[in-house]
Amino acid sequence: MVKINFPLSFILIAAVLLRFFNLGGLPGGVFDEVYYPVFALKLLSGQEYFSVHPPIGVYLTSISIYLHSILPWTDSLLVTGFDINNIDPISYRWLPAFIGVLLVYVSYLLSLQIHDKKYFALLVALFFCLDGSMLVDSRFGLINIYLVFFGFLGMLFLFRAIKNPENLLETFLSAVFVGLALSVKWNGLGFWALSLCVLLFIAITNRFDTKIHDKWHLKNTILHRSLFVFTATPILIYLISWAPYFYIFEHKSFLDMHNQLLSFHSDSIDPKSHPYESKWYTWPFAQRPMGYFFEATGQEGDTDFTSVHLFPNPILYWFALGAVLILYGKFLIATRSFLFERTADPAYFFMFFVVFGYFGNLLPWSLVSRSTFLYHYQPSSGFAFLALAFFVSRLLQNNKGQNRLFASIIITLILAANIYWIPLQLGISVNKDYFYQLMWFDSWI
Repeated sequence: MVKINFPLSFILIAAVLLRFFNLGGLPGGVFDEVYYPVFALKLLSGQEYFSVHPPIGVYLTSISIYLHSILPWTDSLLVTGFDINNIDPISYRWLPAFIGVLLVYVSYLLSLQIHDKKYFALLVALFFCLDGSMLVDSRFGLINIYLVFFGFLGMLFLFRAIKNPENLLETFLSAVFVGLALSVKWNGLGFWALSLCVLLFIAITNRFDTKIHDKWHLKNTILHRSLFVFTATPILIYLISWAPYFYIFEHKSFLDMHNQLLSFHSDSIDPKSHPYESKWYTWPFAQRPMGYFFEATGQEGDTDFTSVHLFPNPILYWFALGAVLILYGKFLIATRSFLFERTADPAYFFMFFVVFGYFGNLLPWSLVSRSTFLYHYQPSSGFAFLALAFFVSRLLQNNKGQNRLFASIIITLILAANIYWIPLQLGISVNKDYFYQLMWFDSWI
């Protein structure tokens, strides 16, 4: 008899409801939907287009639109004339929403692999479910959610491969998914670098007599094989990802295309700043949410606002930032103990993974000159959620009642914040006065 995990089931049901609620209620063309679905339609019709990112995101958007178009109750693409104004926005929104739900489940499985505690894994899944940034991006025809999904899916299979070192398939699949993350956007490099750092960390710590943990100890031959797979496979996947594009547009040059992409990402300094751009060091504080959609209805004195903001759960972000900074401090102390006292904290490997995952995906943005936005923080925020769940789960399992009470207060505040700010994330109409009550800071408007 199959045992049902009721807490996880509840979280996944909540994830489905949050991501699919009124999915087609807002008109198309929200934020970057003016780009990716249009590019997808051009690809399907054989028309040339130029995107500033690798092609996997557009491929997946094309698949989403095509699968929707062949349903018995929808118009075919020929009938719509491949015109973005003639297709249902659900056609390019349902797949990101589905991927957003899968991401919640992947976060649960990854958590069990790296730190085998059920409370911890459930909290991680809950935080991924309630994060307003990933939630909003999974409700529109955008591509960042694909990057986050493939990145964390790659991490899941990486730890499965480490625990089953003789299974080459697990290693290969992990490298494939990391390569797919890179093929959505170049900032997938953060997950690739983290994968290599994890293997190098194991290789270095294996040389010490004090082991960090038996399950993180690999034979040198297996480590060498894994490092080779993780070096070569993502590059191969990235190159293969371009094959359909250059097959359709055979007159295009791979080098010329990448010169244009590199030019955009390295030289593109907007003469006029974007109203919702934000610096990388402001992201953990949720200082500048992004307005995706806004509509005012009614008469003066009785006005309703329908608004969608890429609006993280601020309470979740703030607690998660505190947790990752505390974990960073503990990691430094654990590293000193490991190097000089030859003692290993049982959670040392977990600390390494979270700290390097968080800062490895965040700090490179300090080198970027073009406009950057809050959604670029999504990969790092996932690692911050791991840190927060680590500490909250420890408090819940502590014998002291005051610790369990503190953990319960944290979870309650996060849930309350989700309910309080949900109108901004789902596009639910609210009165003008209530809208401004939700905007605690001027930078949020």
